[in-house]
Amino acid sequence: MIDIFVHLLLGVNKILFNNLGLTIIFIGALSRVIFYPFMAHSMRYSQVMRDLKPRLDEAKKKYKGDVRKMSEEQNRIFREVGVNPAAGGAISCLGLIVQFAVFFLLFQSLTKVIASGVETRFLIWDLAKPDSFRIQSIPTSLPGFLVLLTAFLTFIQSKMMMPVVSPQTKINKGKAKKEPDFSETLTASQGTFAYFIPFLIIFWGINLAAGLTIYWLVSTVFGIIQQYYISGVGGLKPWAQKIKLVK
Repeated sequence: MIDIFVHLLLGVNKILFNNLGLTIIFIGALSRVIFYPFMAHSMRYSQVMRDLKPRLDEAKKKYKGDVRKMSEEQNRIFREVGVNPAAGGAISCLGLIVQFAVFFLLFQSLTKVIASGVETRFLIWDLAKPDSFRIQSIPTSLPGFLVLLTAFLTFIQSKMMMPVVSPQTKINKGKAKKEPDFSETLTASQGTFAYFIPFLIIFWGINLAAGLTIYWLVSTVFGIIQQYYISGVGGLKPWAQKIKLVK
């Protein structure tokens, strides 16, 4: 399978004037376009589930102790808005699995293409070498512009994927203790990853070939554009409001 991807990438590279940088940008954009339907479905499904959460919680509270009636009421709510939670979740999971599988194949294929002897110079970078530099007094490599930009934009995208937490919700959380909620636990996990992943990218980026960093960067840029088109700035809204980007 990887060999098939390698031949396709080399074919695209030949069409694009043997410019590996343009090839990687094209592949990064194309992969995002192809998987846009999966991404859009997953985001919209998550948004619908967040919007329905107050009604589902109300049904859970009203029929506490009667599992059958609670289940019937929740199913009625799902039917009312035309949502099948089982199918929606399955499609979202399948989409993520397919995206990760193709992303892994592309990553492996690009590694082979970069090492195949093609021209790797693109603008000021050698795409076969890491985008990093050394300072004599520092024992480790430091990240270059591509790596830092990719880490920053990945953080932005991660924050956009998080739901907006209203001030009233924060007040309510502080006033009363309640049983842990799965969606709130998931949101907290997303917040942790939003800060953790950029550091991971910096760690990887100073060792990965710059061509792979460019692929990640392009994929992230298009992901941000798609994310904004589907659900706006999301978890970035409080910050965007402070700097007057949104109302």
